[in-house]
Amino acid sequence: MKKLDFKHNYHTHTVYCHHAKNTIEENIKAAIKLGYKTLGFSEHAPLKVHRNFRLNLSEVDDYINEVKTLRQHYQNQIHILVGFEAEYHRSQYKFYKSLRDKVDYMILGNHNLGNPHLSKDLKSLSAFDLDQYGEQLEDACKSGLFSAIAHPDYAYSFYHSWDEDAIRLANLMIDCSLKYDIPLCFNINGISSKKRLMDYPNNYFWEMVSGTKCKVLIEADAHDIKTLGRLAVESAYKLIIKLDLTKNIISKMKII
Repeated sequence: MKKLDFKHNYHTHTVYCHHAKNTIEENIKAAIKLGYKTLGFSEHAPLKVHRNFRLNLSEVDDYINEVKTLRQHYQNQIHILVGFEAEYHRSQYKFYKSLRDKVDYMILGNHNLGNPHLSKDLKSLSAFDLDQYGEQLEDACKSGLFSAIAHPDYAYSFYHSWDEDAIRLANLMIDCSLKYDIPLCFNINGISSKKRLMDYPNNYFWEMVSGTKCKVLIEADAHDIKTLGRLAVESAYKLIIKLDLTKNIISKMKII
């Protein structure tokens, strides 16, 4: 069995997103204590129209500069990266490209349908909505802006059952991961908040992934330093083994 060694996390949130608990430095100190080798900050990217629960446009430079300052301070103890977790819509390519140019990397975390600068957050999805979600994901992969797909199974939390429409979306996401060589991320934070069968990590989805050659990257999605801790990671390991995903796991993310 492949040994799981989670020492490189690229999905970390801070007080800058207005719904996480810890500062940038608190996350860094916790990661060093826990033996992490890489800690990537991927704050929720701003939208042109302000929304709560994400970085504001006016805070972008402060966020980036603070991470870079602390990266210099802790450079001998841990490798620090600064990035964004961002939605994507092809009509807004220039906006997302401008954000990507400011940081080390960007991961796709699509929490909206349609134009993310105008649409409402996901609530209850129809089969048509799943197709739209898949279309946006494919457009993001084609854009060349993203190094990984965060919680690809997030949409299923808002869908009613594992049916042919859900399977069609899963196949599209798997095809995109393979075609564009973009890893799918297995979300530790989702485990702690999972209440229903369709919530993420979605077992049906990951069982399909386990039968493929898709690369799978473990992500803490830390909104609290507890998610970086051993108990949270061990819980993820147990589920990964149960789902027969160990052969898919990669330890590091390729930055594009």
